[in-house]
Amino acid sequence: MSIGQPYQNSNGDILCDAKGILGDYVIRKTVDHTWIAIRLFGEVGSIAAKALTPEAAFEQAENHYSAKNQKRLKMMLEIEGVEIFGLELAMNEALKQVSEGYTSGFDRNDTGRYQFSITTIN
Repeated sequence: MSIGQPYQNSNGDILCDAKGILGDYVIRKTVDHTWIAIRLFGEVGSIAAKALTPEAAFEQAENHYSAKNQKRLKMMLEIEGVEIFGLELAMNEALKQVSEGYTSGFDRNDTGRYQFSITTIN
């Protein structure tokens, strides 16, 4: 875990870059002189914490996204096809959709089909 030194961007904002166990953040000073931690991927652009110092905002953000606060997910994937290569293509397409943020999807053609869904299981 590390927090970089504050710097001013071209818009005049005071920022710190931070790398945590659970992801990367930008920590920005607000007009009321508090600091907010914004997660850069995952829940993109979501404000994870607000505190009086960049270190405190970072610590709160890491606690917010820690494993004890995360919901467990379950993915169901069903693929049918006539060749192994077709199964691999379908699986790769489903994984591509998941990486783009989709929580369900399906497709079919003459030689096979796939469908997937992701649910929360807490």
